[in-house]
Amino acid sequence: MEMIRDRSGFLIDKHEEYGDVFVSRALVRDLMFVRDPAVVYGINVTHWADFYKPDYIKMMRKPFLGNGLVPNYGESWKRQHKLIRPGFHKKRVDAYAATMVDFTERMLDRWKEGERKDMRVELNALALEVVADTLFDIDIGKGDSDTIRDALSDISEILVTDVDKMIPRPDWWPSAENRRKKRAIAKIEEIIGRVHQERLTNEKDRGDLFSHMVFVEDEQGRMSDKQLRDEAMTLIFAGHETTAHALTWTWYLLAKNPDKATKMREELDRVLQGRRIEVEDLSNLPYLEMVVKESLRLLPSVWAYARQAQRDLVIEGYEIKKGQTVTIGHIAMGRNPKYYDNPEEFRPERWTREFERALPRGAYTPFAGGPRVCLGKQFAMMEMRMILATLVQRVEVTIPEGFEPDFVTELSLHPGERGMPTDVHFYEDSRSR
Repeated sequence: MEMIRDRSGFLIDKHEEYGDVFVSRALVRDLMFVRDPAVVYGINVTHWADFYKPDYIKMMRKPFLGNGLVPNYGESWKRQHKLIRPGFHKKRVDAYAATMVDFTERMLDRWKEGERKDMRVELNALALEVVADTLFDIDIGKGDSDTIRDALSDISEILVTDVDKMIPRPDWWPSAENRRKKRAIAKIEEIIGRVHQERLTNEKDRGDLFSHMVFVEDEQGRMSDKQLRDEAMTLIFAGHETTAHALTWTWYLLAKNPDKATKMREELDRVLQGRRIEVEDLSNLPYLEMVVKESLRLLPSVWAYARQAQRDLVIEGYEIKKGQTVTIGHIAMGRNPKYYDNPEEFRPERWTREFERALPRGAYTPFAGGPRVCLGKQFAMMEMRMILATLVQRVEVTIPEGFEPDFVTELSLHPGERGMPTDVHFYEDSRSR
């Protein structure tokens, strides 16, 4: 019950109280919680094939994500991973950079001096536009955008409620929550089906990731319609909500630390000299990358992830029984004073190459790690930097004085219904853009 009331707070506080590995009993289940880097590395890398997503989480997510890459395991996962991975080739991903800036500038052009905006809402809409264009090659309209946003909000809320239940609610149970969840899923499926049919009709790869998935083949042929649906669902969720919320928390941290925002803008001015950012500039903007890495350490949108042992194991002296669920608390790991001095402090400067080289393997895993590392890691890191640079070039990073957001731990960490308000103030030298 304590964990349900405050999930991220439970992880942070209990690791401080009981150490880097502890076990808590929940009715008939012994749940293990880990923030020890060596154990995390053992789970993600050394013994990765011995850990699957927990059964109860797979059951809850199956109606939504089906058998997409995130919940999938075994030989099926290996095939899907092999088919999809070329779609995230650096050259293809780099080609999306200009689109990310285009949509950010389009959003800023709609803003008016002095008006109040909710950055959570704005960045979710922006990230969804980027995903729709770069991964599906559709310029999503407000109707579809609102439909997907509202549907994902319903799904996220219901799935987390389901996961919290000690006795999972079966999908066939005729509850109001299940009916609401099915309606939300059907709305997103309708949009995916539309795009899929267009690709099949025109038989043309338009350079987007979904086209790649529609036409890619191996010795077993193309992906089935069901697999395409599942992978598209996974892309829409993982490709926009987690990134949007990571950007929302970065905005919050910069607003609370205006000296860091100033330092980042000075770097942008020095390197870009007033022009818009291009993908080739990223290697010359180290502080921008440090800001993103520090935000993902302190307030990660993917605040934790779970694995279930498929056999009895001993990792770094800890016994893990077959069927036992292990929760890797990235938000707790990022606050471990053994590896991060003054861990509550937002200090991007800590992310020097020397610091990163000195971190133990497994101490920083915002995108998980090993063979199951997020395929969209490069895409997300580039998107965050391209969008953040464009925002900070043109508008002041602020939140209202005295405002503190909520910290809601659903499928991703977000600020809840009160959002992340900001009062729009353009820099004088950016208004002519």
